[in-house]
Amino acid sequence: MKTIFTLLMTFLSTMAIAQAGFVHTATAATISADASYIDHPDLNNNPDAMVLVSHSWNPPGSSGVYNDAATGVFYSNSQGRWGVYMESGLGMVENSSYNVYIGQGSDVTLHVADVANQGSNPGYSVLSHPNLNNNPNANIILTTYYNPNSVRNDFNYGVWYDDGDGRWNIYTEDFGTIPEDAAFFVGVDAEIGTMDKHVANAGNISSNWTAIDHPLLNGNPNAVFTFTHNWGTTGDSANVVIDQAMGAWYTGSSWAIYMEDGSTAFPENAEFDLLIYDPALGVEDASIEGLTYFPNPVKNVLNVSASTEISKVTVFDILGKQVAQQEGSQTTLRMDLSSLATGNYIAQIESENTVQTVKVMKQ
Repeated sequence: MKTIFTLLMTFLSTMAIAQAGFVHTATAATISADASYIDHPDLNNNPDAMVLVSHSWNPPGSSGVYNDAATGVFYSNSQGRWGVYMESGLGMVENSSYNVYIGQGSDVTLHVADVANQGSNPGYSVLSHPNLNNNPNANIILTTYYNPNSVRNDFNYGVWYDDGDGRWNIYTEDFGTIPEDAAFFVGVDAEIGTMDKHVANAGNISSNWTAIDHPLLNGNPNAVFTFTHNWGTTGDSANVVIDQAMGAWYTGSSWAIYMEDGSTAFPENAEFDLLIYDPALGVEDASIEGLTYFPNPVKNVLNVSASTEISKVTVFDILGKQVAQQEGSQTTLRMDLSSLATGNYIAQIESENTVQTVKVMKQ
């Protein structure tokens, strides 16, 4: 990831960074029955948003919480909020966490399963999209969506490619009938992220999980990604059915996909499509003349210098919360960061009419 990158979104009056990828945790304050409401500036009062989610067992700050159930997303007009909900109708699991990616432009699309697009089996729904059609190597991310037809959809899902007609299908892992008018958000690209594939093999499987090797994920407990099981094309070694809820967890050195029931052995050759949020993509760099900042990693004091006067330095944690700020009117500024916890931070540096953001690591 680049060391220097510009701020991804505009700042709100609270000075929080709006991020397309983030973690939502279902706390007592956000839970209502089977749902947990998300508070995010790009989602609030925005019913037209498109949202992808995957359960995350242990994002930073979490002790590790399971959710062995299918989850989806919905929009509440009365609340003006998006939420994650339990497809079964059972109560939302308190303190469970979810990786969230907000669709940007056309990288996420809406698919509604109906009679017209039913596949050769009532458990199939055929996708049609220029990024997917006649493209057996496509990457696809699925999230069930309660609106617009108020349909619950309590299945585990995967995707498979029908090489007979060159189309991708959504399918139920237990081959049950997809509810008519059930809706899905389908990630077909990643404007602020990277799409990739992961194959579970003997070298990366341990019991009920498979470790992912990817530069955006390795050694990065703050990474945010969503994933979907990909059965592949008929005859592929990846032709494995997985009728289990799955989640992501950080092993201490890499991220992994695991079976939520804690006992099912992870099947060899199973393939997964990944959408990994990358804040360094989709933005243009802005540069302050002569900007230097050191040491990095920083233990106590961060020194920031430039050829022009520095008016302000603001530091945010990886979730966009402001944790430190210092104003000035000189070319050199010393900022005490000794009270911050070890981890990755973003520093927004303002000088004259230029704003530059840099990644700072705290020891």
